[in-house]
Amino acid sequence: MTTFCELLRVARTTAQRAEMRKGMTLIEIMIVVTLMVAIMGLVGYNVIGQADKANVGLAETQLRNFKENCTMYRIQYKKLPESLDALVNTPDNHSIITEVPNDPWDNAYNYEKTGNKIKIYSNGPDGLPNTEDDIVVQL
Repeated sequence: MTTFCELLRVARTTAQRAEMRKGMTLIEIMIVVTLMVAIMGLVGYNVIGQADKANVGLAETQLRNFKENCTMYRIQYKKLPESLDALVNTPDNHSIITEVPNDPWDNAYNYEKTGNKIKIYSNGPDGLPNTEDDIVVQL
C-alpha cells in the first residue's frame, strides 16, 4: 500500500516534469510547419486557378464589347471598321471607344475582316495563335 508521502512525491515529480516541458519538441514543430506548407499550397493552387478563370472571363467580356462597338460603327458609318483602332479614330472624330486595351495577358487583340464578316480574338493565356485556348467572337 502506498503512503501519502509516496503519492505526494510522485505528484511532485510529475508536476516537475510538466514544468520542465513547456516548449514544443522539434518533431512537433516540423509537423506544424509541414501542415502549414500543405495548406498554403492548396490555397495558392486554388487562388491561381481562379485568377486564370478571371482573366479568361475578362477577355470574353472585352471581346463582346468590341463586337457591340463594331455593330455601332456599322450602324453609324454603314460599313465595318477596318481595324479596332478605327473605333478610336472614327471618320468624323467621334470615338466609339477611348482606347483599344490589350488582353489580360498583355497581348494585342487580333482583328480580321473578310468581306462583311469580322473575327476578333485573343491568343489566350499561352499567347500563341490558333491553339485551343484562343478566345474568339465573330460578327
